[in-house]
Amino acid sequence: MHARLSGLFLFLLIGINQLISQGFEGYYQYPDIHDKTIVFTAEGDIWRVPVVGGLAQRLTTHPEEERYPVIAPDGKSIAYSATYEGPTEVYTLPLDGGMITRWTYEAESSVVAGWTPDGKIIYQTWAFNKRPDEQLVTIDLKSKEKSVVPLYQASEGVQNEKGVWFFIRPSDHNDAAKRYVGGTARQIWKFDGKSEAVKLTDYDGESFHPMWHDGRVYFISDRDGIMNIWSMNADGGDVKQHTRHKKYDVRYANLDKGRIVYQHAADLWLLDVASGKYEKVDIRLASDLDQLREKWDENPSRYITAVHPSPKGEKVVVTARGRVFVVPVKKGRTVAFTQQKDVRHRDAVFSHDGKNIISLSDESGEFEFVQFAADGEGEIKDLTDDGDLLRFQGIPSPDGQWIAYDDLEANMYVLNVSSGESKKISTTQEGIRGFTWSPDGQWLAFVQSALNTMTQIKVYNVNDESIFDLTTDRANSFNPRWSPDGKFLYFLSDRSFTSLVGSPWGTRQP
Repeated sequence: MHARLSGLFLFLLIGINQLISQGFEGYYQYPDIHDKTIVFTAEGDIWRVPVVGGLAQRLTTHPEEERYPVIAPDGKSIAYSATYEGPTEVYTLPLDGGMITRWTYEAESSVVAGWTPDGKIIYQTWAFNKRPDEQLVTIDLKSKEKSVVPLYQASEGVQNEKGVWFFIRPSDHNDAAKRYVGGTARQIWKFDGKSEAVKLTDYDGESFHPMWHDGRVYFISDRDGIMNIWSMNADGGDVKQHTRHKKYDVRYANLDKGRIVYQHAADLWLLDVASGKYEKVDIRLASDLDQLREKWDENPSRYITAVHPSPKGEKVVVTARGRVFVVPVKKGRTVAFTQQKDVRHRDAVFSHDGKNIISLSDESGEFEFVQFAADGEGEIKDLTDDGDLLRFQGIPSPDGQWIAYDDLEANMYVLNVSSGESKKISTTQEGIRGFTWSPDGQWLAFVQSALNTMTQIKVYNVNDESIFDLTTDRANSFNPRWSPDGKFLYFLSDRSFTSLVGSPWGTRQP
């Protein structure tokens, strides 16, 4: 008997492992949960999977993207947003698969937010507002009647069993900035349908995506430095933290009967509110991985990200899809630098004499300047090894001793090619553009945005490291160009002061 039980256990264990090992890991977004089922978006389609995880089932196959799937209270259908006909509109789909139904024809984006307790779809749109602000709208599937929630600015709304709304304002500004604290940070509000809406959150940062359960509002906030799941009572008090992720943000979440499914990094996690436990749901996709297949492109030039001519104009170096190519202008052979696997190049340029290519390479994990022969021979030489921030295209000096470049934080640098050391020469982080070398390679002119947002031209000397303002910060000056003998610098400037106000904010409008 014991042998039979052991054999059965081993058989079940092997079967479960085989089931989990099937399929592929994906990038899972916009999850929702109902009873024993989770729905989510991956590869631009909607999928369903049991709450215990396993091999997911694809429910949609349209080439356009489906997002924000939410399961109806009766568990029979899914409401979601898609761009089948162009605009983002609201659709429903049977949970077991089948024909879809379109519910909106707004032309303005219509994003599904959820369901009311009595089975109406909730979505947000600008379509019924005279101002460019989101409003909440419900759709009665039986009468097909739409009702605008009487709030001029509201999104990400949820309604409890008593008809009270919890929503956010202002709406998501789709900014990728982390730890934002400011006037457009999302806050959670409450509206009982009778009195004025009241704000529940007093944290200066983001609090959004309210979810209602058992007298409490669950939501996402970065109050501990990372987006995690928190909750508060119906009046905004008794704030509690429920997840404590330290590295990646919680991006999206939905709740059903005390369980919250949420996106964390590329995975879906499940939080049990009562026990406080949360763990990753192991999900696999049964997919043909169409997005990874080789595809024929009729117009590969649309992937070109940088082009730079050789000093004599006989060739150009092209950067496209992380690869570098040297292409003759008239005739000759094309040199393709594609021998490095899993390495991406950016912003390749010719050296001062045209014999080498200078490029940014991410082989080390950070973008570093490298140099290699323009004819494809020889080894790749590292020019820098101190990268900790995204750098942009380097411009070599005419004598080949220096490279000027800027970075993601709007700093301006001059790199000594021999030593590999970079010196920061900018004085603000307001913006850098239009840098150019003098013919003798001793002077560098560059445009820097001043603290008053005006652009002015500065000139730097590589020998004594002196720097001076060529133009004032009281007028915009830009696009500097040296004369052939290096004695003059030409530039553009808007120096005519016009006091005519052309809009409510004048010429300095946002």
